[in-house]
Amino acid sequence: MMASDDEEAGTTPALDCDADIFGLRGRAVLVTGAASGLGAATARLFAEQGARVLLADIAPGLDMQARSLSEQGHDAVSLRLDVSSVAQWRAAADRVKSLYGKLDVLVNNAGIIARDGLATPLDTWNRVMAVNVTGAFLGIQAMSPLMPDGGTSAIVNVSSTAGLISHTDTSYTTSKWALRGLTKAASLELVPRGIRVNSVHPATIATALTDAAPPGHIEANRHAIPMGREATAREVAQVIVFLASRLSTFMTGTEVAVDGGLSSSGVAWMRRAFQQALAGPVPDVRRKFDERLSALDASDAGDRLRAVITGPATLNGRVKAGSTD
Repeated sequence: MMASDDEEAGTTPALDCDADIFGLRGRAVLVTGAASGLGAATARLFAEQGARVLLADIAPGLDMQARSLSEQGHDAVSLRLDVSSVAQWRAAADRVKSLYGKLDVLVNNAGIIARDGLATPLDTWNRVMAVNVTGAFLGIQAMSPLMPDGGTSAIVNVSSTAGLISHTDTSYTTSKWALRGLTKAASLELVPRGIRVNSVHPATIATALTDAAPPGHIEANRHAIPMGREATAREVAQVIVFLASRLSTFMTGTEVAVDGGLSSSGVAWMRRAFQQALAGPVPDVRRKFDERLSALDASDAGDRLRAVITGPATLNGRVKAGSTD
């Protein structure tokens, strides 16, 4: 059977908002990190389902996103919010009360990343934690009192595959595991009120930021994901909307991976992915891999890493073409 146009990889057909199958029409929704990328896509999808959306961020483009939705007939308002600030969360709660009188859905999407590994400066480490973990905690603390009891309210925390499997970005990975723990704890504390709390764990999402990545990074990443591509922002947003909707009323404290199979792939798949990437047309991948191994060659760590990644199909540390053990 041939796939329809909507079934082709990466396409996301429009949802039928007239049916209101998600039960989101008229609901008050706050999305952090909504100026671009996943946050903007999530805010748009909620708006398309008839929700009243408050877009929050400190980044340029926030007002433009809200204005674009408003001009298309949606109920959308922007709010400048530094999620690491207690005072700004309190002001946000006051704004929600004045606009809607309550909050039905909170999406903690705001996040930042640092790539210094264990060499991360302490101030950078603290900033990552302040935004990625404390920001979500403060959001839940400020907004949950405004959320109705009885099973219609939901909180969705946007974590990452870095909160499911090991990544080398130490501060980012730690923050996403912490966010996973916060989700679990908050889900139990809020379940007596019927407020559900779940987390979403996307792999790399195709955005302007990933398009600007150094040569070789995107190609290597695609090899690592079993489905062979990044997610679109809308694909991940659809899962967030589902978790906030009446279609997921028996889900709380749950981690949902939206990662093309990445978190399910084992050593064999990762070995194959690295072999394909290293044998590919982008020399930057091969060079960076060799640099990492050279730094480890003072001990036997380099040889052990070669064995794990390339398996027995190696010759002088080089991958043999066509070998994918």
